[in-house]
Amino acid sequence: MKQAIVLTSFGALDDGSRERCLDALAEDFRAEFPEAVIVQAFTSVFIRNALEKRGIHVDSLEDVLLRLAEEDVTHVLVQPTYMTPGEEFEKKVLEVVSAYAPRYEKLIVGEPAFAEASDYTQNLIALCRSIFVPRDAELVLLGHGSPHRHNPVYERLQAEIDAQQLPIHVGVLESTDTPDFSMVLARLQQKHARAVLLAPLLLTSGMHVARDLAGDGEGSWKTRLEQAGLSVTPILEGLGESPIFRQIYIEKARKALGES
Repeated sequence: MKQAIVLTSFGALDDGSRERCLDALAEDFRAEFPEAVIVQAFTSVFIRNALEKRGIHVDSLEDVLLRLAEEDVTHVLVQPTYMTPGEEFEKKVLEVVSAYAPRYEKLIVGEPAFAEASDYTQNLIALCRSIFVPRDAELVLLGHGSPHRHNPVYERLQAEIDAQQLPIHVGVLESTDTPDFSMVLARLQQKHARAVLLAPLLLTSGMHVARDLAGDGEGSWKTRLEQAGLSVTPILEGLGESPIFRQIYIEKARKALGES
């Protein structure tokens, strides 16, 4: 049996974030699964093309699955690094894997970070251990959100946070999705918050974090929270920089492989 694990991400343009998050995760997997070939795939055509122009090649998931089959790999785990099982996961991972499954003896897909009920408590612990929140501050976590359909994961995470009575508020960067800015601001005002720590609920950081979360433009969350009278401290690092949070994907892979 020849085995491979394909770490499948949307991708990251920023070299530092890609190295500290996605490449670091690949190294974690190599240490944890020494018997398997560990490769990366990016699902974003835009990111792959932009990196190619800079002389950096990253395969698509289709390219990886085609190549591994030609290299006589028989067993493959596609482990997504997404936060949620949203549209990207369904269209860019599940549909692709279904098309390539006949080429392998076994081709399976692991879960994104937030996929089942037990994930919310466990991942919340990892989040709290990864981000230090000063005693007098509230933490706002911003996920990506979807422009096409709503993803209920964010509300479910907020419900778990509220059940634990933690000073954390979940929003999304996509303006057409919820929880949106007005909903998060209302929560902060209800708590009479003065200081806010603003952090990405994303594995990597890049344009969305630099512009939409922490930018100085009128539309950024940082600017709008400051205009509402709050003191805002942005965190620019993706969660993939935390070894504690990266461990979530190790556990997901172990579960998919039947080792947990």
